[in-house]
Amino acid sequence: MSKIVMRFTGVGGQGVLLAGEIFAAAKIATGGFGVKTATYTSQVRGGATVVDIQLDEKEVFYPYAIDGQIDFMLSVADVSYQQFKDGVREGGTIVIEPNLVHPTDEDRKKWNIVEIAIITIAKEEVGNVITQSVVALAIANTYTKALDEKVLIDTMLSKVPKKVHELNLKAFELGKKYALDSM
Repeated sequence: MSKIVMRFTGVGGQGVLLAGEIFAAAKIATGGFGVKTATYTSQVRGGATVVDIQLDEKEVFYPYAIDGQIDFMLSVADVSYQQFKDGVREGGTIVIEPNLVHPTDEDRKKWNIVEIAIITIAKEEVGNVITQSVVALAIANTYTKALDEKVLIDTMLSKVPKKVHELNLKAFELGKKYALDSM
C-alpha cells in the first residue's frame, strides 16, 4: 500500500478527532505507521476542527498533511469545509454532509463531491448522533481501502465504551453500506 492522506473536518464536538485517532491507531496495530494531526480553533465546541491522517508502511517524518496531497476528505460542517477544502488534490474525493456543507459548482468540477447524510444516518438510523464519527470512519475506509476492516473495527471498539459497542457496530455497517451505494 502506498501512503494514504486523509482529512476529516467538522466543528468541535462532532467526533472528527476520534475518527482520526482510530485510523492512526489501527494502522500502527498492523505494524505500519499512522499519524493524526489535529487543529482546532479556540472554541473547542462549535469551532472549526480538522484532523489530518497519514497512513504509510514507511515512517512518517512530517506530521502535517501537505496541501494538494490529500487524497480524501470528509466534512460535516460548512465552516471547516470552506476553510480546509483546498488541501485536497484535484480529482480527490470529498464526502460531505449535504444538510450542512455547501460546495460550489467550481468545487464539483475540481473534486469528486459525494453527498452522504452522515449525521442523519447516525441520528435516525443508528439512533444516536454521537455515532457519526464511526459512520464517517466506515465511509472513509470504504472509499480509501486504507485498512483491513476487522483491524479498524477492533481498534474502534477499543476506543469506545463497551455499553455502546452494538450501536457503533451498527453505525459502521451503515456507513459502509451508504459508501458502497454512493460509489
